[in-house]
Amino acid sequence: MNMRPTFAWAAPLLVLWGSLANATASNKELEARANEMDARLATVERATKSLVAMQQQIDAARTELRQLRGQIEEARHELELMRQQQRDLYGDLDRRLLLIENGAAPPVAAATDGTAPTPESIAQADEATVYGDAFAALKAGRYPDAIRGFQLYLTKYPQGPRADSAYYWLGEAQYVQKEFAAALKAYQAVLEKYPDSSKAAYALVKVGFCQYELKAFKNARATLENVVASYPGTDAARLAAERLARMDVEKR
Repeated sequence: MNMRPTFAWAAPLLVLWGSLANATASNKELEARANEMDARLATVERATKSLVAMQQQIDAARTELRQLRGQIEEARHELELMRQQQRDLYGDLDRRLLLIENGAAPPVAAATDGTAPTPESIAQADEATVYGDAFAALKAGRYPDAIRGFQLYLTKYPQGPRADSAYYWLGEAQYVQKEFAAALKAYQAVLEKYPDSSKAAYALVKVGFCQYELKAFKNARATLENVVASYPGTDAARLAAERLARMDVEKR
C-alpha cells in the first residue's frame, strides 16, 4: 500500500531529468551552430582581405597604365613635333639654296659685263652658307657640329634674318644632347629677342620641357599653362596640355 506514493513522487523527477537532458542537447546544438558561424565569418574575413589586396593591386595597375599611356602620347607627339621640325628643316634648306643661287648671280654677271660682286651680296651668301651648314649638320644628326654652327652664325650675324631660327635650332640640338640648361637659354632668347617669331609658341613649350627636365616643376607648370592660355587651339597648346596631364598623374 505504500508503493503508489513512492512512484507518484518519482514521476516528476523523471520529467525534470528529461527536460535537463533535452536542454543540454539544445545547448550543444546551439554551440555547434555558433562555432559554424564563427568559421564562416573567419572565411568571409579572409576573403575580404584577399579582395582588398586584389583591389589595391588593380588600382596600382590602373595608375601604372595611365602613366604608360601618358608616356606613349608624349612620345607620339614628340615624334609629330620632330616630323614638323623636319618639314621646317626642308623648307629652310630650300630657301637657303634659293638665296645661294641668287647670291651666285653677280659673279656670272661680272664675267659678262665686268661688274664685281658687292660687299652686300658677299655677306648675304656667307650668311646663308653659315646657317645652311649648321642646318645640314642638324638634319644629319651631327648635333655637336650643329651646335657649333648655329653658335658661329649667331656670333657673326646676331641680327641676321635667321637669328630667331638659329636660336631655336640651337636649343633643339642642345635639347637632344640633354644639355637642358643651355637649351633653356637658347629657347628663352627666341622669346626675349623675337617674341613675334613663328617659332615663339614652340620655343615656349620647350622652355617648359627644359624646366621639367631640370626638375623645376613649379616653373614648368606655370610655363606650360601660359602656352595653353596664350596659344589656344594650336599644336603647341596641345603638347603643353598633354605634358600638364602627365605631371598631374606624376603628382608634380
